[in-house]
Amino acid sequence: MNTVDAGELEDAVLIVSEPGTSDEAWVSLDTGQLHIRSEMVDDELAPLPEDIASSGRYVPVPHMRTLDLGLELVFDFADAAMPGDADRVRQMFKRAGAYGDFSELVAERGLTDRWHDFREAQTRAVLAGWCAENGLELG
Repeated sequence: MNTVDAGELEDAVLIVSEPGTSDEAWVSLDTGQLHIRSEMVDDELAPLPEDIASSGRYVPVPHMRTLDLGLELVFDFADAAMPGDADRVRQMFKRAGAYGDFSELVAERGLTDRWHDFREAQTRAVLAGWCAENGLELG
């Protein structure tokens, strides 16, 4: 089983999830290497393999929403770590500026480090599962 670098995969998920872009990324099933098509990556320095779209040996990197790493992650944390505020958190996300408001609330409750640890652990677990589904290992 080929290994995908965890940090690189997390970065690729963020790149393809960036609003308003058409950035794409793939993982090679043969090597675990990431390939990215983005305005942030120089095509001449990191050219895409010619067979990336036709060989079936490359898996597209999914968007955060596909992996439930957006609101679901926030709501799971609120339910687990701040159950008294869970409804308030859900209401926050019905209007603009919700992530800032959520971050302030987490800080007020002294849970910033716990939120970051939770988000990192959940992200790694989800990405490890995605890798396993595709015959890869997260390293």
